[in-house]
Amino acid sequence: MKKFLLTVFALFTLAFVMLAMPVSAHAAAVNNFKITSGINTEKTSEITFDSTRVVSGTAEAGSSIAITIYEPTTVNGNTTYKYIRSYSITVGSSGIFSQNISLKEGKNYVVVAARKDGKYSEVRTTITRKNAVLKATLSQSIAVPGSSNW
Repeated sequence: MKKFLLTVFALFTLAFVMLAMPVSAHAAAVNNFKITSGINTEKTSEITFDSTRVVSGTAEAGSSIAITIYEPTTVNGNTTYKYIRSYSITVGSSGIFSQNISLKEGKNYVVVAARKDGKYSEVRTTITRKNAVLKATLSQSIAVPGSSNW
């Protein structure tokens, strides 16, 4: 019975991973697609106090860039994503794109996707925007580790 449950669990996990991947995850990537600023692609999440962020990057000229922001909510281990807003950009002949995005307080799940001639690439991250009250509180009580009285 234990072996059967492990097999069912493994199949369920595999099916979930496959469904979570974009349909074109196995398609060719958009040429030169790269985020150059605004999102640290080496991290899966970031924290900021800023209400906006400028996302810039490069991609093949003519690529369609979509930046979509969702609000993630997790209940009983299940995460759902509520659509907040999106931005659309067409990459010009320079191969560079840039877009100022608005962030709501709390978690912002950001997906930057590039499409061109059946090719698809994307970058996903979570940017958590902390409120101004916390920022003011932190700025009033700075502690330096290892410091001593003068």
